[in-house]
Amino acid sequence: MHAAARTRPTAADWNETLEAVCVADDNTGVRKLSIRDFHFIGDGGADIGGWDLGPSSPEYLLGVISTCLTHTMLCLAAWRGISLDRVEVRVSADNNDARFFGIETDTPPPPHNIRIHVDLESSTLSEQARADFILEAEATCPIVQALRQPTDVTVHF
Repeated sequence: MHAAARTRPTAADWNETLEAVCVADDNTGVRKLSIRDFHFIGDGGADIGGWDLGPSSPEYLLGVISTCLTHTMLCLAAWRGISLDRVEVRVSADNNDARFFGIETDTPPPPHNIRIHVDLESSTLSEQARADFILEAEATCPIVQALRQPTDVTVHF
């Protein structure tokens, strides 16, 4: 990480375009997701027209929050030479698919009320340093920040 920072010293050096492609091309409704050379499937339960062959889109979102915040902590620790013994990030949210079926509801679009629980073990951090570290990671995490700050989303066809 230190070597990469030395070879890419400006913010512009870190600009990149990311892409994910999803294809549904059979009668199962299973979504085939490709990101770089990685492949995943998305599906839902029978109540939402799926076969329960993979996580739903809201579940993937929670997983992405969890992996990004975990990775942010690992990166911050490595950058600073802090030893972490174990990091577990559990993300949960409320979900109500009524709107999807045209049923009126006062609940926000799913998933909502996203809750993050961090279990961070480090024999080198005091309780206060541990709490400060978690809060800094949460404030630095790109995905958490993307969800908190408005961003443009455009659809082209």
